[in-house]
Amino acid sequence: MNQASILQHISDAKQAHIHWVKRAKHLVKGLPVNSEFIPLEAISCRFGKWLYSDGIQLRQLEVSNKLFKEIELKHNELHETYKNIYQIFFVAPSKKSIIKKIFLFNYHAVSSNEQEKAEIYFKYLKRTSDELIQILNKLEKEIKELSYQELKSLT
Repeated sequence: MNQASILQHISDAKQAHIHWVKRAKHLVKGLPVNSEFIPLEAISCRFGKWLYSDGIQLRQLEVSNKLFKEIELKHNELHETYKNIYQIFFVAPSKKSIIKKIFLFNYHAVSSNEQEKAEIYFKYLKRTSDELIQILNKLEKEIKELSYQELKSLT
């Protein structure tokens, strides 16, 4: 792996994460979102797939290993928070009447109390996402500062 391809992979993973958060925001704001578009499990989203494939190689480097532990922690935290939002929009509405399910999108089927909870969860999710992005920015900086020997050890 060369430096440019590593940085491109990190950038792609970051963009995948940003899109995942955006879809979660759309859900909370009441826009129609299919549950499959926001993977529930940390290993199922595009960012998670990068983290547990190409990202594993970067963990070999002493300088990035600590950052990867932080990345993994934040990533799992995001998915745990999203599970609460998912519960509100895709599980709780299943307890609603069939008439409401047919004529109303889940956003309208949730109570105002449930909507408020979802918004609180999303604020926490967004804050955690911002922290994850900051860690990824540090990782990119560390990769840019790697020596040729360190980069060569990844191949």
